[in-house]
Amino acid sequence: MGAWSRWFRAWPLVLRSRFLEAWQDPLGFWASILARVVNNSLWLLVFYLFFLRFPEVRGFRFEDLVLTWAMAFGALGLLQALWGGVLGLARLAETGELEVHLPLPVPLLPYLLSLRLQPTGLGDLLWSLSVLALLGVNWFYALCALVGASLVALGFFLALASMSLWGLRVQNLLPVAYAGLVQFATWPPSVYKPAIKALLLSLIPALWLGPLPARAVVEGSGLATLWGFGLGFLTLGSLAFWLGLRRYIAPGG
Repeated sequence: MGAWSRWFRAWPLVLRSRFLEAWQDPLGFWASILARVVNNSLWLLVFYLFFLRFPEVRGFRFEDLVLTWAMAFGALGLLQALWGGVLGLARLAETGELEVHLPLPVPLLPYLLSLRLQPTGLGDLLWSLSVLALLGVNWFYALCALVGASLVALGFFLALASMSLWGLRVQNLLPVAYAGLVQFATWPPSVYKPAIKALLLSLIPALWLGPLPARAVVEGSGLATLWGFGLGFLTLGSLAFWLGLRRYIAPGG
């Protein structure tokens, strides 16, 4: 309990230090944020022109697309802002740098998860919050859905990164998995065949990042289910990490 108490007191300082570390290059920091905002906005413009020609795709309209994108990018942005270290966890294990952090007197997993802050994630999060403000959604539902979806993403990436503790080299797979989640999370479940839909609800939980949180915001229901699956994915990811850590052998022995 003492270690956890120290951790909760230290976590805001850890986040502040990660922010200051990213702020060492202010121009690059703001350029990364601006690049994400511009990139997301330009893609929305492309799909706006598409939906002018085809107003509805299997019941999916442009307004639905905007909310789905806001939830997906907001959840992933929140992940990178608070727990971005999960995307670098495989590199620590595969290079042996993980051993440096093992003796520290704080809970290991939350410490490792907070080792990294991505300015691009802040860009996605700011873009998402701006879009949600323009849409005029219920902020309570929207923020709860964003946190729940980010828990799903955290559990998924934690489970995937923990495979490196079992001797698998997954460091180069993480960017591909991230891009895949973004791609699949920005379209509604109706465009996928049943088998693909089942896959995107379980092994690759993309639908839990965009379409289902967006539906929860619109309908004002489903938040408990979203949070339940988020905590379930996080539990599975944490279990994979701790079991892998027990058998972990750093490169070179």
